[in-house]
Amino acid sequence: MLTARIKDATAMAAEIEVRWADDAPPSRYSNVWLRDHCHSELSLHPETLQRQVDTFAIPADLGVDSVAVEEDGARLHIRWARGAGASEFPAGFLRHIAENSGRLPKPERRLWDRAALGNSLPSTPYADIMASDEGLFSWLQQILVYGFAIATDTPPTPEATQALCERIAYIRQTIFGGFWDFTADLAFKDTAYTPLAIGPHTDGTYSNDPPGLQMLHCLKFEGTGAQNTLVDGFKIGEVIRDTDPEAFEILTTVKIPAHYDGDGVSLRAAHPIIELDAEGAICQVAYNNYDRAPFQLKPERQMAFYRALALWNRMINDPTFEIQLDLRPGGALMFDNWRVLHGRHEYTGYRRLCGAYLNQEDFQSKLRILSANR
Repeated sequence: MLTARIKDATAMAAEIEVRWADDAPPSRYSNVWLRDHCHSELSLHPETLQRQVDTFAIPADLGVDSVAVEEDGARLHIRWARGAGASEFPAGFLRHIAENSGRLPKPERRLWDRAALGNSLPSTPYADIMASDEGLFSWLQQILVYGFAIATDTPPTPEATQALCERIAYIRQTIFGGFWDFTADLAFKDTAYTPLAIGPHTDGTYSNDPPGLQMLHCLKFEGTGAQNTLVDGFKIGEVIRDTDPEAFEILTTVKIPAHYDGDGVSLRAAHPIIELDAEGAICQVAYNNYDRAPFQLKPERQMAFYRALALWNRMINDPTFEIQLDLRPGGALMFDNWRVLHGRHEYTGYRRLCGAYLNQEDFQSKLRILSANR
């Protein structure tokens, strides 16, 4: 929570105005909102942090008897009129609301193409990740900023790779199981279980909640080809936003259905290729042309969709936006499946990989906890 100090506070009809010790612009909060967000133990459980105040019993015309700044500006105390009790608030909480409306600050992401990254790929030694929270935080911060990072010198075993995943969170169970250890044996009806080339895509577009992160670690390779490719979908999205607003509108509003039929399941979901948050920032990409299900738009919209889809496909396959990786034993790749599209060149020979999916929310949770502890 922010370090903040309150200079003074004044009741103003249905609001309270707070003035800050660092002379930041004053902030106003409605009386009803303040009562609803009271931090006293009677209103906010000290252990669970769940609301205990009865929101719907707060009178719309709630008045104020007194306002006091306490603990050298670190706390605000309010006594409500007509025996409605008292409330207290940490100054840092009120300042956070004033500056962010209660939303988490936008993460610092660095969008990239091949030229921007060059030969300097984000990486952290496996030993550092496993040995300390500082090493883990460094690795996760790289994934947040770039959308991917490599854990170098990872022992080429399923056990070591699984332990690396579980340093972040529990492994997500899907139709492919939890932790995978596989070859091109068509154990599932998916191109990943063949030696064929795979174009840039994200996984799980047929899921209502596509996997947030994906780990890939090549345990053994005897053959040729199999270069893995990565593309920053957020970078592509921003270029399209700047250069072709009509295509951007299509890509952010048309929800494309996807399906997975086989292996005893029939999955259906729909997502726009580019999803925006409430402020209009790109927060997720979801694209897998292999799994796109049949659907039809109105004629004038249909052709606009195919034009936008062709533009997207052309850009994600443009070598200037793509990096190639030779995944080999020891280099465990973790990437953000909500941002980075991945692919693979065709190969010959024997290739054994292992990996897993993690939930986006668990990754973000771990980063917040590590950041707070630092």
